[in-house]
Amino acid sequence: MAVVIDLSAALASTFSHDASIRQQAEQHLDQLKETNFPGYLASITNELGNEDRADDIRQAAALQLKNSVDAKDAVRRQDLMAKWQGTDAALKQHIRDVLLRCLHSPKGDVRKTTALVIAKIANIDMQSKAWPALIPTLLNNMAAQPPASVGTRQATLTTFGYICEEVDESLLSPENVNMILTAVVAGMGQSEQDDVRLAAIKALTNAIHLARGNFEVETERTYLMTVVCQCTLASNQPMRVAAFQCLQQIADNYYPKLQSYMTELYQLSTKAIKDDEDEVATQAIEFWSTVAEYELELVEDGKEDQCKNFIASAAEYLLPLMLDCLAKQDEDSLEDEGTWNRAMAAGFFLKLLARICKDRLVPQVLPFVTGNISSPDWHYREAATFAFGSIMEGPAPAALDQFVRAGLPFLMNALKDQHRVVRETTAWALGQVFEHLHGNEAEGQPPIVAKESIPPLLSALVASLKDEPRVVYYVCDALRFLALGFQSSEGETTPLSPYLKDLVQNLYETAERFRSAPCENSGKAQVAAYEAINDLVRSSARDTLEFVGTLLQVVLGAINTNLETQITSHQAAEKMATLQGQLCGMLQVCMERLCRSDDARAALVPLRDKIMETLLQVMARTQSGAGVHEEAMLAVGTFTVAVGSDFEKYLQNFMPFVRAGLQDHMQWQVCLSTVGVLGDVCRAVGVALWPYCDELVSIILSNLGSPNVHRNIKPELLTVLGDMALAIEGNFAKYLDAVVTILRQAMAMSIQMVSSQDYDTYDYNNLLRRGIIDAFSGIVQGLGDDITKGTGSGSASRDRLTAELPAVYQFVASIGADKTAGDAYDEDVARAATALLGDLCSVLPVRIVLFSTGVVS
Repeated sequence: MAVVIDLSAALASTFSHDASIRQQAEQHLDQLKETNFPGYLASITNELGNEDRADDIRQAAALQLKNSVDAKDAVRRQDLMAKWQGTDAALKQHIRDVLLRCLHSPKGDVRKTTALVIAKIANIDMQSKAWPALIPTLLNNMAAQPPASVGTRQATLTTFGYICEEVDESLLSPENVNMILTAVVAGMGQSEQDDVRLAAIKALTNAIHLARGNFEVETERTYLMTVVCQCTLASNQPMRVAAFQCLQQIADNYYPKLQSYMTELYQLSTKAIKDDEDEVATQAIEFWSTVAEYELELVEDGKEDQCKNFIASAAEYLLPLMLDCLAKQDEDSLEDEGTWNRAMAAGFFLKLLARICKDRLVPQVLPFVTGNISSPDWHYREAATFAFGSIMEGPAPAALDQFVRAGLPFLMNALKDQHRVVRETTAWALGQVFEHLHGNEAEGQPPIVAKESIPPLLSALVASLKDEPRVVYYVCDALRFLALGFQSSEGETTPLSPYLKDLVQNLYETAERFRSAPCENSGKAQVAAYEAINDLVRSSARDTLEFVGTLLQVVLGAINTNLETQITSHQAAEKMATLQGQLCGMLQVCMERLCRSDDARAALVPLRDKIMETLLQVMARTQSGAGVHEEAMLAVGTFTVAVGSDFEKYLQNFMPFVRAGLQDHMQWQVCLSTVGVLGDVCRAVGVALWPYCDELVSIILSNLGSPNVHRNIKPELLTVLGDMALAIEGNFAKYLDAVVTILRQAMAMSIQMVSSQDYDTYDYNNLLRRGIIDAFSGIVQGLGDDITKGTGSGSASRDRLTAELPAVYQFVASIGADKTAGDAYDEDVARAATALLGDLCSVLPVRIVLFSTGVVS
């Protein structure tokens, strides 16, 4: 057994208020973990199991133990799992024994944390059947005579819940699942203590997806539903909350089985919505939202025949309840960002209801809005506004037209309401109008936002940019959607053109105000202001391009000014990175807009060197840990489109950043952005990329073969190989054998996904297919000239590609035979696969293609 070290002082220091003490303790523990992992595990386990230690030390030990076997990052988690599996068997058994003993601890917090650690370790051990005693031991805790303590039973049920949440269900035998469910349901019995019943209902919520067999048997299903429904009437408030949360999971997993229980569920939920405490009522509303989302998904997937129409049938009874709930705002949580309560849940359900009931909902909501929009009580003014905005999506524009036209003046005036919540909801509601109706008016109807109403509307919105950050956030959103509603394809002008400069200036000043004087929620408002500017620019007409060019230079100057700022702390570096990211995004949008016009694109020529120099400096800052990389990289991608083949002059200075981005596996989105920009570079410079290809192909192939690279990157890596082949043409023959080998492996993986019929892999498989097809198409087209003319390595390339034709045909056939999504299929993938066969026929002799693929013999 490993030597045990006293870690109580170090663990106590991990929650010190002094950051330096906390950091030293964490470094000490990390060093021990790296240099003596067995000793570290034995020592923290000893601290966890020592009943004489303070509760916070034992909890810190449990947290350290959990973090020794689990991590959020998938790659790190796999490493930790392998490390645990390689640990001495005797030490692992000792740790398991201590953990199971801690479930009997008199300390509730210790028991709860221990339950989570057990589940994390079980997730590893059950894969190799290394902890066979776990489930029987837990079941014994529940069946013990005389009964185990309330604390032990509560902790055991919590452990069951965590296990069902953490462990893949394929690792749990049907017998174990049945025994766990039996123990959990028994724990919900009315004879049990409230703490035990609460732990049981939470455990059932986590385990409900495992109860498929039980829900197929009517008697078992009815028993489970009865027990859960009884818990919604418990005297214990947390238990009622948990019971409705469990019903949400049941609705999501077993919607087709609900028909027989809907009358009782309606009675229980509506009683809770009307009469119970806010938290319980909120979860009761969430039950109906879960049902509504399920039914909407069925309709969107073309499965209307499977829809029971529970929501449409109950709509006229549920609607008055929800409208009433809108006015029950929680006064104590008005200032809490992200608060979720009865009123918010009712508004969300109302949005779903509008999408289901469509036009027929409008006249039912209209009296509530008109009757309360001018109420002297702010609760009802806000509720009416919330109801107004919530039904903008779903009903046809014609059904909403008169309603909205009459309501807009009230909303503009309400931006000046004395209560902040009313102003905030008003700005949101205006955004809903602009998003769903503005630009989508019914045929023959004049614009919702008439030309003569623009000045007062903009005046009201701009004035509200000086409001509190939470109001400003939604004002910026409203301006975004207003601009997008006026967007037209390369129009000479739009109704917003005369106001673009002032709008952008006001939004820029708003962002600067929040940056220079940050306050609560100012960060979101600052970002929203920049995003509004971006959409105003995207939507701008030709008559404003001169201003867009001026804005580009202003943004460029701001980025350079920031580059000269001295960074004095990590916090300052993070703030600067966020700001530079927003500015690089604005620069990118300005370039994109100018590139849509040949005249405006020409105006970029004098600024080319300055733009690229600035972006390179931003990326250089990233490598020193004080800048932003992804947004600058994306801006370079747009820049390549702007300058075309002239980008060749920047390749030497830019390629080190491409290399760094491709190798940045930990920040996979940065890596993904870099791959996309490399494709842009390929299309811009063509064969000029050739001197850099050895290194680039090497990194790409290494990434494709690495388990540490996020899988979402790999299809894009395949695509960029096709881009490179198109760029360097016959030179790509040098890499053909290695690349085709990788493509063969990718095709086999895709075919295997089809064989497994796993719907969870369907979307990813389509991404992978596009990558494979893009790569092959690029290669065939890039090498096509040499193959057809017999020049260079054309003959060898032809033979190598011909050898792969049977595999390619099998891959294409698997796309047509894929029934993972039923009769649905990805049309883009199918078209691309057909086009690939056409590319092959255009380069290789048709007879060879048909013979090699088995079409003819």
